[in-house]
Amino acid sequence: MYGFIGFISTHHFFTYLIIKIMKSNFQDIYLDYTYNKTDMPIIPNFLQNLACEQIRQSILDIDDSYNNDWDILAELLQNSVDAIRKTESNDGIIQIKVDCQNRSIKVTDNGIGIDPDKLPKLISMFGTDKREDEKSIGEKGVGLKFAIFSCNEFHLKTGNENGTSQAKIIDAYTWKKSTNNTFLSLEYDILNENIKGTEVTLNKISDEQAIFNLTLPQLKYVLRTRTAIGNTNVIWDATDININVTLTYVDPAGNEFKDTIPFKYWLPIEGIGENDKLSLSEYNDYIREADRTDQQKRNKLKNKVIYWDKYFDLNNRKVKFFCCAVPGRAVWNDISIHFNLGTEDNLKDGEWIDKFGYSLQQPGIFMSVKGMPTGITIEPPTTGAAGMWAQMFVLIEDRKLKFDIGRKSIHGKTKNIYKEKARIIFNEYRTNISKYVAGDVAPESTSWDRDEIFKEIEELIDLRNKNTSFLKTPKDQEATVAALFYEALGRGIIKDIKPLISGYKHKYDLFGLWGNKRVVIEFKSKLFKILKDWNDEQKMFTDIDCVVCWDVSEDDQQAFKDVGIILEKAEPDGLINKNLQKFPHATHTLRYSGLQNTIYVIDIKIVLGS
Repeated sequence: MYGFIGFISTHHFFTYLIIKIMKSNFQDIYLDYTYNKTDMPIIPNFLQNLACEQIRQSILDIDDSYNNDWDILAELLQNSVDAIRKTESNDGIIQIKVDCQNRSIKVTDNGIGIDPDKLPKLISMFGTDKREDEKSIGEKGVGLKFAIFSCNEFHLKTGNENGTSQAKIIDAYTWKKSTNNTFLSLEYDILNENIKGTEVTLNKISDEQAIFNLTLPQLKYVLRTRTAIGNTNVIWDATDININVTLTYVDPAGNEFKDTIPFKYWLPIEGIGENDKLSLSEYNDYIREADRTDQQKRNKLKNKVIYWDKYFDLNNRKVKFFCCAVPGRAVWNDISIHFNLGTEDNLKDGEWIDKFGYSLQQPGIFMSVKGMPTGITIEPPTTGAAGMWAQMFVLIEDRKLKFDIGRKSIHGKTKNIYKEKARIIFNEYRTNISKYVAGDVAPESTSWDRDEIFKEIEELIDLRNKNTSFLKTPKDQEATVAALFYEALGRGIIKDIKPLISGYKHKYDLFGLWGNKRVVIEFKSKLFKILKDWNDEQKMFTDIDCVVCWDVSEDDQQAFKDVGIILEKAEPDGLINKNLQKFPHATHTLRYSGLQNTIYVIDIKIVLGS
């Protein structure tokens, strides 16, 4: 074994190597240093301190590029999958061990391995052999360095037909956090062993890495949705290679569990019963069989997760996507609880969601490249029925996707292109399917007892309001809320709104005018009930100007907060500073993050002075 970056001679070498990196603009660094008569690399001593500080800063800059709990696993597993793909073998093996008690990670693969003479170069800053390799996912050469400097014991053993070698680095994390000018040691040796593949072990991983806070089900989900273990190629190509992945998990108490992990992305439809999901192609075959009525179409789609996969053209290449829509936002929580990704209490805890929300099944637009999920999400484009994005999952696979170090974002204008494609996908679904997904099937008519109905009405709370002829509080009666509104309009209590027609085309409750502006008004007995219309796609958030309801309550406040819609009291007009843009008699407003339009709310109880 000989020292590398650690002893007096190699101090000079590492300084030379770093300067070489800087001068080469971080391009490939070849070990072409010169020797004196004692075979020691020569470099002027006065540059050592400068190089040491600069390399430490480079490491810290790399750290700043990573901010996800799963980043270490993603980088190590990306390397393993790349190494196995290079073998062009269908017998890939990856073994993962995550030890929460000792804060260690080990990843072993039977990939192509690293030639002994190339290992020092690959360990060096920005060293990589992937830049010109179209098959490889990684290309920047910083992921392994991020892993090295996240722990205090790094060990890599690798071998192939050209031999076996190993590298060790001790106290890399401590060195990174220090301010001294001593150089870090890399121990490197040629081994008399015959192995194929690579084993990377990280011990004493820093407390900054939160991956050890995940439970076993959460870890399995993260491996299959945020790392290369979640192979996305097989969604569209069943002939892709298979890798046998095993996971050993040691929990914080020291209990050990072993499991096999599918080499496949965990789609939202996985594990859902056949009666709970429906492919779009199957649905299209169904409606072509005969002249189906809207009721039959609705019955076929009721309470189903609808899914489909396709592709779109982008710069003369085919970009693939998978999409699914759940019948209601709460379904995501149901799926997460079913697979033990979180408990009901967890899903009500905002602080817990902030920390571990990525380990839950959730909606969104997700990106993958060359079969690997990146963890990068794209905010939904602005569309009609914006609230429905909370029911949609879209996975886009683009082999030419470019992203920054740490996979935080996508470069340049490409992001807007993906957003526009997502808008097209969304509108296709909305146009062809959503009107049949919405709502429950109308119940069969039943007989009713006239005397019993009036007896129930007599037990309702008396309204006792001089501004209306109605004698009873609405109590879940939308029609009564509408009647109270029209009565207040007729009495001049509500002004500046002129009705055009009610319930036209069975779409919205009232079409009218506010000055010269055309407005759409909805009536609800309780304000939060409008959420069902948006979830079911019967009504669109961006189409409505005002909702008239009876008595905005704390239940309404909580219901809208749960789905990210802001319900606030409308600012009252002052004597001088009047809000000329406020809808007449509006008592509250509804705003949805990312949308410019505001929905006004008229609490008719307040307007009547009750």
